[in-house]
Amino acid sequence: MDKILYILIVVGLFSCKSNSIAQEKETEKIKPKPKVEKPKFSDLQDNTIDPNTVHLIAVIQDVTKNASICEKSFKTATTVKVKRIINSGSSITNMISPGQEITFGFMNSPANDFDTLKQLIPKNKEVSFKIRENLCPDMSKTVYEVIGFKTKD
Repeated sequence: MDKILYILIVVGLFSCKSNSIAQEKETEKIKPKPKVEKPKFSDLQDNTIDPNTVHLIAVIQDVTKNASICEKSFKTATTVKVKRIINSGSSITNMISPGQEITFGFMNSPANDFDTLKQLIPKNKEVSFKIRENLCPDMSKTVYEVIGFKTKD
């Protein structure tokens, strides 16, 4: 008699559980899943900029040869007056503002030929710069290095 009672209890438990699982599956089928639109690569490419990088437009004030900024020597450097900020990446320590006068050091090939660079970016010329911010060794100041530039016509 005890065996029959145990078998009935076990059968009853399994039958109740299978009904609840079937009911859960029915409610899952009823709910529609929301559609998520994947971002397009072109959307991401237009709005992103590397960390510690600023894209800006500035007016050339002066171009100098063999400059030292923050104990770091550059073959050429330029002093500019910032006209406007186009875009900036994350992790900028000292943000640049329009109207600010800053000296940038040139790192790439145009900097090797001072005369050519001085002809490309004469005084009072509006230039679009892409610069990278680095902290000085004493961590109190910032040095800006030119990654690329484009003259405005």
